[in-house]
Parts: sequence; structure tokens; C-alpha cells
Amino acid sequence: MVLKGTLTGADEGAELQADFQVWDITDPEQPQQWLTGLGERNDEVYIQLEDDSRQLDGVTYAWRVRVLDGATATPWSGTCYFTVDRTGGPAPAVASTVYRPGDWDNASGAIGVPGTFTFTSASADTVSYRYQFYASELSEQTPEATVDADGLGGPATVEWTPRSAGYHSVSVYAIDRAGNYSEQAHYQYHVKETRPSIFSAAYPEGTPNLDYNIGVPGAFELRSNVADTVSFAWRIDGDGPSGTVPASADGTATAMIAPTRAGRQTLYVHSVTRDGTAHAPRAYQFTVDNGPKLTGDVDRGVTIGSSLTFHLAPRSPQVQAYVYWVEHSGLFPPPIEKVTIPARADGTADLTWIAKETSVNGLRIQSRSADGTLSEPRWNYISVDGASPMVNRTGGTDVGTPATFTARTQMVNVTEYVATLNRDEATKKVLKPAADGSVTFTYTPTKGGYTYVTVVARNAAGVQTDEGGTSWSVLDGPRVTSTDFPTTGTGRLAPGTFSFTPRLPGTTAYEYSVNFGSYATVAARADGTATLAWTPQDTGWHYLTVRSLTASGTRSAGTQYSFQVEVGSATVTSVAPAVVPPGAVRTITISGSGLHPKDRVEVNPASGGPLTATVKSVSADGTSMTVDVNLGSAPAGKVSLTLHPYGAGEPVVRANAFTINPPLAIRAVSPPTITGTAVVGGTVTAKPGEWTPSTTTYRYQWAADGVPITGATGATFQIPQALLWKRLTVTVTASRDGYTEASATSAATAAVAKGSGDRPPRRPIVQPETPWSDPRRPAA
Repeated sequence: MVLKGTLTGADEGAELQADFQVWDITDPEQPQQWLTGLGERNDEVYIQLEDDSRQLDGVTYAWRVRVLDGATATPWSGTCYFTVDRTGGPAPAVASTVYRPGDWDNASGAIGVPGTFTFTSASADTVSYRYQFYASELSEQTPEATVDADGLGGPATVEWTPRSAGYHSVSVYAIDRAGNYSEQAHYQYHVKETRPSIFSAAYPEGTPNLDYNIGVPGAFELRSNVADTVSFAWRIDGDGPSGTVPASADGTATAMIAPTRAGRQTLYVHSVTRDGTAHAPRAYQFTVDNGPKLTGDVDRGVTIGSSLTFHLAPRSPQVQAYVYWVEHSGLFPPPIEKVTIPARADGTADLTWIAKETSVNGLRIQSRSADGTLSEPRWNYISVDGASPMVNRTGGTDVGTPATFTARTQMVNVTEYVATLNRDEATKKVLKPAADGSVTFTYTPTKGGYTYVTVVARNAAGVQTDEGGTSWSVLDGPRVTSTDFPTTGTGRLAPGTFSFTPRLPGTTAYEYSVNFGSYATVAARADGTATLAWTPQDTGWHYLTVRSLTASGTRSAGTQYSFQVEVGSATVTSVAPAVVPPGAVRTITISGSGLHPKDRVEVNPASGGPLTATVKSVSADGTSMTVDVNLGSAPAGKVSLTLHPYGAGEPVVRANAFTINPPLAIRAVSPPTITGTAVVGGTVTAKPGEWTPSTTTYRYQWAADGVPITGATGATFQIPQALLWKRLTVTVTASRDGYTEASATSAATAAVAKGSGDRPPRRPIVQPETPWSDPRRPAA
């Protein structure tokens, strides 16, 4: 809203302000005050009321203005008035006597029958109407139009002639003096169908029926949509044939029509009723296809460099040649190179086509008659596989190390491959394929970063495949490893080391940065490796960046190594086995969380000092640990376990972690036995007998007449001369881990007799003091 006034008699150069008052005429005691400076001319006052919330729709306002110069004010101007109008009001009404509202069952009028539509506004302020007709059958959009009202607030009438049947509508707005649009009125109606229905299997609207051709009659079935139809009149566009066919009593007919030309054409048919009225025509489009018949490699794919063969047969008279051309996809304008091949006397021909490019998506083929007439083109879809070589790579991940590539293509009769590294022409290799059609070659990357190899193949005709290839990232940054600060899991808040191994040849040092700080340098060993000792100052995530440095100042890319540090907190949830035998080294498995290879484990028997265990292994997730502990000096009973976490953690004590069993005794089930003959020079063998529990560890001690024989501790014993006439026994001591050893003695042998090679000793004469003799000795 803009308010203006004119000021007369103002002094030049005076700094003036215009003071506007605006009020609702129903509430004059609450005026709005608007102040604005005057322009340089000082003869016009002007204000733009931009606050719509203070100028309400439908309200009439009064306003006046005066001019202030700081000390004085002019008198108020006369009072003016305005009324705000921002809404167009409700939708207008729409009516038609010819085209009544409703669905298909209530269709009215007909195609070509004009009808009038009257628009009536609900507002007395309407000056015009904006309308647009719509027909569902028509693809184009009818433009909007405006018609003036018959006087302020009056109606308006428009005439409309439908061009199609079926669903129609008209949308209407009423427009008032302020240019406001009303709500939209939407009037829907259906136009009665008076065009006949048409169907033909011989000449369908879609894909042509190749059994029909120029001059071949085909049946067109007609059905009227108008009562009392007596005939159908038909014609084909483009000076085609025409005619009339009578309708049967049910309003149907069959017209036999022979097209006189090839290509796309339109049949127009209209119904004629008994009163002679010719109703609206139906347009029926169909195609007469006289293109050649194709057999052979029809509608298929082909590999580049290979050929397709087509057998062409005429469907037009006096065919002497065929014309074909390739259609391309993705090319604009598409190149068209037409090729002509002669036909045989019977009008047939063979076409062999070689795939030389992948942009082809099909062929168009026409027959040409003796008079130069061309048939409809026959379309044959073709998909060309570019046979991009498949390229596989091994190696070459690190700078300076060779990468080996194997390439293979589906194109036949390959004579050469062309390979390029990073599209550098200086690296181009022209390679002959192996007997199996593949090719193997190598490149050695000299710098790190994104790297790729491209390969094409060619055959003897010079046809080239699409480009194939492979890409990878060549690494020149050092390898970084650490068992103390792994990338998975967590490191401990304790000293640890990192190992650097070079990828960049000639590495003499490493620059490293911890947590994005400044870089420091560590020298490399003669083999290029280095070790960095580091102690974390706090927990959480840490970031190590390492790059190799050569003597010439070349730097590799940085290797990013991230890891997490935590205080060494651990839990022990169980210890297995629950019971262990006494003595010797025992393996204990500890289950829990946060277990670390550098944890320290102590075993605390019921008496005596703690025993330090040796950590043998820890699972990757830190939930399982195996330790070895020597329990040789530990007494039987309950044992506790203390785990000291690596890295500032609190010890974890597991009371009664396991029990050391007291030793169990081994018992002989059957005593030892001696086999062999007890003669001087003979050998006897000890059998250990049977023991429970079973054991395989034995010690032996032989005795003669109950006296241990020095040095006789084997399972076998050769009897010396000195033991003649003595009885032998063997004592077997059995032992088993965790058990108290036990001994058993065999039964005695018979007295050791002379051996077969012994010389009889001189026998002393003994005067017996008693009348009995020793039964072990022979009589004197």
C-alpha cells in the first residue's frame, strides 16, 4: 500500500519529515503513526506501508498527512480513505446445458459439437474469469484464457467444441478489481463417444504383421458407437484407397482393405446413421512393412573383431540389391555410411558384417527394386562387446618392487597387446600373445601413489578392443608395527617401541610426528630399519605419522598409524584347571579381560613364597592367557593367583584360583618277574610287573641273596662268576608325574649254576661237624 501527497511552499534545503496517520474508521482513537523523510525536491510526501499485519483484509482505513520541520508542523491534510482487499473469495459456479457434469454413463454432446459454459461469480467485485479446458485423450495442453464478466460481478459465457471423447474438465477462477484470484472451480464432464471402434490383426496398430504387405487385403473389424448406424465410410491418408461398407443390424462391419503403399499410414473411419449424419471419424494408424526378411545371426550380440552373417530374402517385387547402414548410440549427429550389396537372381543375398566398433547398436537394411524403389528398412539389434582385456596384477604394491600383469581378451585372433603405465607414452609396450591368447608383462613403479596400467588388444585386421586395465595404490611410506601399541586392541600406559621398515629405496632416516606435533628424526640402521622407543603420557587415541627420508632429501608419503592407550586394567574370571597334580612345571590357563603379554603373574601357595609364572601366550582379544609355573616346591592345598597388569594398573587377585593335590601312591598289582636262566655268564631280564595307575617309568636294582649289586640298575643283568650259587632278585621302582613312587621286589631265582663253559673249581675237603649237608651243594 502506497500513500502519496503533494507539499507546496516548502523552503529549499529544509530537512522535513512527513507524518502519516492511518486508522481503522471503526476505531479512530487508535491511529497508526508513520514517519519518513522527504526527498530533495521537498514537494512530494510518500510512504509505503509494508506491514500487512497493520492493514487487514476487508478493513476500510482513513489517513491524513502533515509535514514537520523539527519545530513546527503544517496543518493536517484532508482525510482520504482506502479499503484493503487481498482475497478473491469463493470459487465461481460453472454450468453447461450441452455438456452436463457426470461420469461416463452420463456422457453428453459429441466430438465436434459446440457447447457453451457459463461462469457465475459469488462476488460482486468480479471483473473477469480465468479458465482452462482439459481433455484426457489429447496430449497437448489447452492454453489458459481470460473472459470479461458481463458487468461488475456479472457472469461470463464461453463456447467450447471438443476434439476428443471421454473425460473432460474446465478449471475457472474469478478475478476481482484488485487482481485477486478466487478459489478454483473444477467442472468435470464426459463427451459422448461417436467414433467407431477399429481392430485389425492383419494390420495392427503396433508391430507390423509380416504376413501382410502392399496389395494384400486385410480385415478391419468396425463397430459403431452410435445407434442406428447403417454404414461406415473409410479412407487411407496420402491419396490411399477409400470406400464404404454397410453395417449389420448390431452396428458392426468388416472392411477388406488392401494398402497401396508401404510405411506408416492412417485409416479414417466414420459412422453414417440412417438420417445421413456423418459422425466424427476415428483415426487408426498402422504400418505396412515390405522390408526384407532376415534370418541367420539375428538380434544377437557379437564380440568386437568377429562377424555376423545374415540371409536376406525380398518382400518386394524385382529386388536387385540391398542397402544397409550401421546405427550408432551416443553419437550426434550419428554417422550414416550406406553400403549396397547385389542380390541374386531370386532376389536373395547374404550379408556378412564385421564388428569394428562398440558404438553400434544395430543395422538398418532395405531392399531396392529395379526401379530404385526402397522398401521399409528392417531393423536388426546388435550388441557389440568391446572385449576389454581383463588385467590381473600380482606384486608392485611397494615402490621399487616389480608388478606382474596378465592380460586376456575375448577377441579372437589377437596379434598384439599394447600396455601403458600411467598413460606415459615412454612406458608403452607392444607385446605378442602366448599360444593361449594371453600376455604377461611387468612394470616396476618408481614412485608412490595412484598407479594404473591400461591395455588394448588388436587383431590382424587392425580392429582394436576397448581399453582394459587395473589400478592400485603404490606405497612408499614405511611399514609401522608395534606389539606394545597395536592398531587393534589397546596399548598400555607404559614404555613401548615401534618398528619402521622402509618401502622407499635408499632410506637413511625416518621423520615421525606424534599426535600431529612437530616432526623428529630417528636414524635408520644399515638395512634401512629403525626402532622408536616411546612412552605415552596419557590415555586415549594417539596418532603416529612416519615418513622415510633418503640421503638426497627425498621423502616418502606419510604412513598413518593410530592406536589406543589405556591404563592396564584387567579382570580374571576363571583359572583352569581347577586341580593340578603336585610337582614339576604346570600350564595354567587364565580367562578374563584386558590380558596382556607383558603382564606379570604370581602363584601364591598356602605356604612359602610366591612363584613367578612365565607368560606363554595371550589371545588377540585379551580374554585368555596361558602361563607355565614350576610347582616342584609348592605344598599341596589351595593356591591364589595375582596378576600385575602391564602399564600402571592395579593388581588383580584371584583367591583359591586352583588346588594342588597331594601326591598319590603308585601300587603294584603284580610283582616284577625275572626271565632267563640263572647261570654264570647268562643274562636275565626284569619284567616290571603291573602297577596302578599305569606307568612307563621304572628304575631297577638287582640283588644277590638280598644284597644290592653295585651298578646293576638296568632291566637286564649278565651274571658274573662271583655270584655262583647265589639267588638273584630285582627291585623295580615305578614313578609317575604327580604320584609318589613305589617299589616291588621279584621272587628269587634258583641258585646261580655253572655255565656250560666253566672249569670245575677245586673242591676243598670238608669234614662236616654235623650229620646234615647243605642241600645247595653237591655231596663231597
